[in-house]
Amino acid sequence: MKSFLKTEKKIIRYFFAGLVIVCFLIGLIVLAYSNLRQEAIQTHHHIANLHAYTLEEHFSQILQHMSLTIDRIPPLSNEHVSQEALFPVFTELLHNAPYLRSLSLLDENGVIIASSHEPNLGQKIPLNTFLPIPFGETPLLRIGVPWEGRDFDVGRISTGRDPIRADAISFLPLLKKVFFEKHAYFISVNLNTDYLNNRYTSTLPVEQGSVSLWRIDGILLFSTNANAKLGSSHYTRLHPKDHEDFFTHIEMHEHPTLNVFRVAKFLPFVVEIQTNETNALGYWDKERKKVLGITALLIVFSGILSLTLIVRYYKENERQRAQLSYEKQFRVAMEATQTGLWTWNLKTHQITWDPQCFLLLGFSPDAFEPSWEKIVALTHPEDASTMRLSIREQIEAYSSFLIERRMKTTNETWVWVQVRGKVIELSKEGEPLLLTGVYINIDVQKRAEQLHLSAVAFETQEAILITDAKERVVKVNEAFTRITGYRDDEIIGQTPRILKSNEHDSAFYEVMWKALLEHGYWQGELWNRRKNGELYAESITITTIRDAKGKTTHYIANFNDITIHKVAQQQIQALAYYDPLTHLANRRLLDQTLEQTLRHSIDERHFGAVLFIDLDYFKELNDTHGHDAGDMVLIQAASRLKESIRESDMVARLGGDEFIVLLKNLGNQKGIAHHLTQSIAKKILSFLCEPYSLAHGNYLLGASIGCTIFGDNANKEGAMVLKEADLAMYQAKEHGRSQVYFYDQKDQME
Repeated sequence: MKSFLKTEKKIIRYFFAGLVIVCFLIGLIVLAYSNLRQEAIQTHHHIANLHAYTLEEHFSQILQHMSLTIDRIPPLSNEHVSQEALFPVFTELLHNAPYLRSLSLLDENGVIIASSHEPNLGQKIPLNTFLPIPFGETPLLRIGVPWEGRDFDVGRISTGRDPIRADAISFLPLLKKVFFEKHAYFISVNLNTDYLNNRYTSTLPVEQGSVSLWRIDGILLFSTNANAKLGSSHYTRLHPKDHEDFFTHIEMHEHPTLNVFRVAKFLPFVVEIQTNETNALGYWDKERKKVLGITALLIVFSGILSLTLIVRYYKENERQRAQLSYEKQFRVAMEATQTGLWTWNLKTHQITWDPQCFLLLGFSPDAFEPSWEKIVALTHPEDASTMRLSIREQIEAYSSFLIERRMKTTNETWVWVQVRGKVIELSKEGEPLLLTGVYINIDVQKRAEQLHLSAVAFETQEAILITDAKERVVKVNEAFTRITGYRDDEIIGQTPRILKSNEHDSAFYEVMWKALLEHGYWQGELWNRRKNGELYAESITITTIRDAKGKTTHYIANFNDITIHKVAQQQIQALAYYDPLTHLANRRLLDQTLEQTLRHSIDERHFGAVLFIDLDYFKELNDTHGHDAGDMVLIQAASRLKESIRESDMVARLGGDEFIVLLKNLGNQKGIAHHLTQSIAKKILSFLCEPYSLAHGNYLLGASIGCTIFGDNANKEGAMVLKEADLAMYQAKEHGRSQVYFYDQKDQME
């Protein structure tokens, strides 16, 4: 009878609990309804931010490309200021830029003196309408106000009183100062707004919203909204301009919730995204109807839920009794294996330890409040420095981590602990919120490993370096100290990068690590740096040590000092491939490099050039002042030649006063390659015509330069290219010396 009454009371409690749940669900539905709308707004606001970022990057790239294109114009036109010289350059640049209408050259008063669109000639452009206002002499790309029409000759500049409709034909002028032969001019680039409209409406269709570009002073430059007025100001009577800048102005004044502004990082413009709120919240309306339908179903099933709770009550009692039995067995196993459980809440930074975690270190349970700072204090300094970074990297890659560290016990000794952890709760953005894992005492295993490594390290007289799996040095021998200068207490805990000489590029190390990871072995030669800063060469073998499960535990490097041998090799190579007087490449190295460059030019469809240089009147200098003076001139000429070319090019001495300059990668258009070659040749000629310092005073010499272009004839060999350059050089001498002359097959046939 007592059991029946007790059950009846429990049923009544569950009935009232079910009633409370129904009321709670109704309130929850109302709250969910509100949250759905707020989430929809936040989602579309985030999407608008992504659109703003993407379009700001796109427009910035266009402007940066225009700035670089403008800077190329003077060299491409050979710095000739005329319609005839600039028109083909402008036309070529426009060919690969569909977003441009025209390019024009303006004098300092804004008058167009050359243009890709000839009707623009003579038009005067107001320079005071471009931003930013230049400060100093540094050329900046400046943005003007929109113009109506297709170009300056039929265009009309927009004003605040007479703006342009966004759907009208228009263009946006850009301006940058350039220098032709040290004289200042302006290059105007007219940006085709139709291109921007097509591109941006494909990114953000007009039914979803609009894109606007504002200049930093509040002038509207472009908009996909057909009703917008280009050239109008953001400042109005409702939003008057105060002393703040434009971006502060738009932050201070109220805007629709889904409007997003983004200011460019380095350029004077702001991107605005206006999202159609009705379109954006359409999905929310559908969800609202679903929620209302679900509400009715929840109320119907609330009664069923109450009955279900009664059944679950009895099942839960049975489960708890089984759980208590399991937890008891689990606790006995944890104590036997010296394993402790822990949790870490990354959101609140709260860490919990079970009693076994404290016992591992000799503390009584709950001896202190676990925290990250306390764990760091108990961890060996060498392990604590990289502990957090290692945990984060492993979690990001695998959602779990495993690290080993030394921790301090109550008797001030260090014990090795293996820490395993796994993410068990993530945020909506995928960020870890809660970790759980175990501490395992592995001190016996680690000490056995150390004894084994110590025995191996000293079985050889070679220099030996042993690291753990994270490349931290754990052991070296005396041979290592003798070669590098680092004692074991200076190197242990560091990484082998302390020896890095910077003589090898990243590709070298990528090949080395690929071999270690795939084959567990790498052998080769390295240049490293001793403790005193001296470079040394080593013949090294690196071996990967793995445990029984195939996991990498250590790396062992054995090496010998081969510096003397490498220096001797370099000296032999220098004698074989370099001129002993000028230290330039000799004929042998030139022939090899030229053949490789010819093949590369044909394969990559790039042009190159050879310059054959002969000093004028050098024999008279030798006859008058002796060979010592001649050698001094050759050394100075070699130095000037190296200064006048790029790092990728090559200078060689054939013998006597004859030099060769090999120019590589001059582009895939022969006309441009010809212009670049001529420019470099003139630069070299000016350098070689400067006075030479000799013992008896300054001495003037000229030079004759013959040039030939290669890259369009797969059958042409290096000897033929050199012969063409040689013939062109003799043509330069016949035309009066101190000349630059290009090889022309027609001239040779005559």
